[in-house]
Amino acid sequence: MADTQTLHGLDDVLRKLKALPPEIVSKRGGPVKSALRKGAKVIAVQAVENINAITEKPDESGYVSTGTLAKAVTVSRDPKPQQSGANERYRIHIRRKTYPDGTKTVATGRYLEFGTEQRPPTPWMLPAFLEKRQQALDTVVSELLKGIDRIVKKLGR
Repeated sequence: MADTQTLHGLDDVLRKLKALPPEIVSKRGGPVKSALRKGAKVIAVQAVENINAITEKPDESGYVSTGTLAKAVTVSRDPKPQQSGANERYRIHIRRKTYPDGTKTVATGRYLEFGTEQRPPTPWMLPAFLEKRQQALDTVVSELLKGIDRIVKKLGR
């Protein structure tokens, strides 16, 4: 199981969010949406770097990376975050693409992360999360504070 982290230092952010008018926290996500996206992007960039480090290594079969898996890593907004108990949520996942031989990118990503009977695991997503989680959290907090301050100034005019 992945190591998790308790969030500290968000008291100021939560106080500012509670002070905002309800119409600001809309279906469009407000400042939370963009802050979460930027935080998820930090982890996604590291995941792509990890994939490139794994797939760029030459192997005995003469495999040459097409870069398709790395290009398929994306950050997207969860359309139903309430199912996980959240108001807003972003996911880092692999878009469904097909290699010329018919293999799917999702399957390739899973094979790399968890291994197969013939291949040991070479994780790329979990190390990306563990390495960049604090930077992602810091990004979310700073972007959220900037967004809230921007809205407060706009409403103050």
